[in-house]
Amino acid sequence: MNTPGPGFFVAAALPVLLVALTYMRGAVRRADAGRPVRPERHIAFAAGLALLLISVEWPFETWAHELFYVHQIGFMIARIVAPILLLLARPIGLLIAGLPDPVRRRALAPGLSAPAGRLLWGYLGQPFVALTLYIGVLYFWELPAAQGLALSVPAAGYAMHLSLLLTGLLFWSRVFARRPAPHGARYGTRLMLIWLAVLSQIALGAYLTVKTTILYPAYGAALRLGALAPIVDEGRGGFFLWIPSGFLSLLALIMVIDLWGRHETRMDEKRKRWSPSNSAILLYPETAAELREMTRGKNRRLAIAMASFVFLIFSAVTGIAIGAHRINRRENLRQYVLSRQ
Repeated sequence: MNTPGPGFFVAAALPVLLVALTYMRGAVRRADAGRPVRPERHIAFAAGLALLLISVEWPFETWAHELFYVHQIGFMIARIVAPILLLLARPIGLLIAGLPDPVRRRALAPGLSAPAGRLLWGYLGQPFVALTLYIGVLYFWELPAAQGLALSVPAAGYAMHLSLLLTGLLFWSRVFARRPAPHGARYGTRLMLIWLAVLSQIALGAYLTVKTTILYPAYGAALRLGALAPIVDEGRGGFFLWIPSGFLSLLALIMVIDLWGRHETRMDEKRKRWSPSNSAILLYPETAAELREMTRGKNRRLAIAMASFVFLIFSAVTGIAIGAHRINRRENLRQYVLSRQ
């Protein structure tokens, strides 16, 4: 295992700082034009970039090359925390405004209007394609061989951080898209995306937590740092992938439910305001009893979906625990037989 040198830290920090400067330039331009952005958006964007920068700089990155569980914290920042904060800031307009004029005219505009670019984005922007990439990239970099490569080869480390961030941005942009269906994904589909992502994290995290064999020998410094046994280190990494990552994703699910409710409220107000006749009032109940009757079917479907999600999580965790116990039992039996020979 090679500890990252100064070149790694500089190369990892430069893109983050360049994005920050571009954003600041765009914010100044918008303010000068009389269209300032709310401070909460600036705070969210700054927090996302700051966390991303911390996760690729000293001393965090050095610890991540020595401890598996610290690397999993970096994974959580790169694919969940930083993308959500950055997307909540809605920075696209400011980033475009902050680009130099020649770049916008000669590179960005032709690239976005090119048929190949529109076709590629139309494919990658599909919700379940984004979900597949989001889960697939995580599982790929959790392979012991891929982890070892990322630790020993700086270019592979760059690719790991970048792919986790890009797929995280792609996935959460589908979840938090401002435009509802048909321009964006349906809110029910967004909830399903989060549920499937959480289930995949729980499955992998639970296995890494309960297993009793070492999978990642590349983290050889665990014994030197606080006398932490490698198996304990890997168990902690599985815990961070399982519990904190799942908890953050469930918070995002609650945010999507809130967005769904706000959207339906706006649509109801819009229909009432623009209806040419009083007959529209029949579609929008005024009493609590009428409202409950109208939403009974929708609430039942939502309750069934959430109960099914809980059942799937329970079944997955139970199955993983049982499977890991059987695998460990066979391995212990094999080791016992070998020791008796």
